[in-house]
Amino acid sequence: MRNKMNMTRFPKTFFAALAACAACLLDAEVKMPSIFSDNMLVQRGKPAKFWGTAEPGAEVAIEFAGQKKSAKAGKDGSWKITLSPLKASSDPRELKVYENGEPALAVKNVVVGELWILGGQSNMQWTLDKTDDAHVAIPRANYPNLRYFRMNQGAMSKAPLGDFSPGARWEETVPESAGSQSAVGFYFGEKLLKDLGVPVGLVQTAMGGTLMAGWTPEEYISRVPYQKGYYEKYLKDSEAYVKAGGYKKKLEAYKKNLAEYEAECKKAKEEGKPKPPINWSKLSKPLEFTPYSNNMVPVQHWNAKAAPLAGLAARGVVWYQGEQESGYGSGNPAAVAEFGAMYENMVAAWREKWGDEKLWFLCVQLPSYGGGKLWAELRAQQLAAAEKLKHSKIANAIDLGDEKDVHPRDKTLVGERLAKIAERAVYGKKSVAAFAPKFASAEFSGGGALVKFNSFGRKLAGRGEPRGFELKIGGKWVGAKPEIRRGAVFVASPDGKSVPEGVRYLWKPWAKPDAWLYSTADLPAFPFEFEK
Repeated sequence: MRNKMNMTRFPKTFFAALAACAACLLDAEVKMPSIFSDNMLVQRGKPAKFWGTAEPGAEVAIEFAGQKKSAKAGKDGSWKITLSPLKASSDPRELKVYENGEPALAVKNVVVGELWILGGQSNMQWTLDKTDDAHVAIPRANYPNLRYFRMNQGAMSKAPLGDFSPGARWEETVPESAGSQSAVGFYFGEKLLKDLGVPVGLVQTAMGGTLMAGWTPEEYISRVPYQKGYYEKYLKDSEAYVKAGGYKKKLEAYKKNLAEYEAECKKAKEEGKPKPPINWSKLSKPLEFTPYSNNMVPVQHWNAKAAPLAGLAARGVVWYQGEQESGYGSGNPAAVAEFGAMYENMVAAWREKWGDEKLWFLCVQLPSYGGGKLWAELRAQQLAAAEKLKHSKIANAIDLGDEKDVHPRDKTLVGERLAKIAERAVYGKKSVAAFAPKFASAEFSGGGALVKFNSFGRKLAGRGEPRGFELKIGGKWVGAKPEIRRGAVFVASPDGKSVPEGVRYLWKPWAKPDAWLYSTADLPAFPFEFEK
């Protein structure tokens, strides 16, 4: 037995100092954000940036693919190292990190290829297991070199973060997990993987129902008048909400609504009926700092889910968003009128934060949907903005969608069309037909309108009964029959003699049944409206 009386007694301050010293040692360990972790993919052909923290003044080195470079940690412990552009490689290798010459970290199973960031709202977040082709796509999804990065989709932060919330990780795509990956991302990545013959990485950031404002850094949001007004109102409403104790009231209402919904679900199950639809306006868990729902909070989605990526070498961003600004059924004219400006502003902000003016943006034009009052106008904003920007393209989805559901299950063609655009525009595969026919000009004369399209080297073709076109005659839009003539479309006036004032095609929310004009590459013509 030890003699306790002989034990040295230390003052409490000694143990406090010892604990503080231990904490310093822990903090001094080399750390890297979770985007730099096992199973990761590094972008080929671009300077590969890595960063993290270490003991202030420590010499940190990274060794990978025959390169070894170092940097000294600053006074705050932060460090950055850039490797020279790497060649694509599907060989799993180890990325080693050293501190003062000693091994500190090892990132395993690293490949090099093409990295794309998935962004937007629910139709990008929509998972593979909920799509029309899930029964055939999931069983074949054994792709070790299709890497997928997961994070907490609902995460938010009042300030830009340097890392993701716990649980963020890379994974190889296998049937067991593929079903919970982004459907659009999967079909996009799968096609690139097969056609390019190099590993492909996808970083999923999308969050259902989010506004463009949610993905715009705070210092950029006031550049667009509509967003500036929205943000100022958000700040004012949030301050008043906190002062009035609004959270407590909202929480009580939420608990009551949740209990009622759970009772409805239980009853439906007992009666053998499906679960009732969720009313998110009643069943969104309230936030302590704002009366706004998670998806309507500006800036903070960028802070938590995109800011930690800023600077990461990547080929580009695949963007599917705009349903929220359209206001769904009710419509939001002010937001729609400035949607193009908001998109251009967000793209500029991301590129500046990345330090990469050539960061590609491929977006999806909104598909057909019966409830989208202003979807035709918003589609036009999307197309104009995508064409105005450099290193930017847009995929047409007008012949896809669901009349009664804002979340269509036919995601296969969306992903594949995006992949074709990437192959042609980004990777220079000239043999790939990727661009949908687009309105070029219209000539009006007695009897109709001659509409010319840019069909990008492909011929125009009609599918089924000629339809989808309208002419403006006497101030009113009327249906008119189209006919393909020598590479153009002649739209005849109903009376055979009136001179139209305008012409348009599929200019309505639910347009899928009337999609008639395609290129011979099976790509549908973009909707348009033109008045002289």
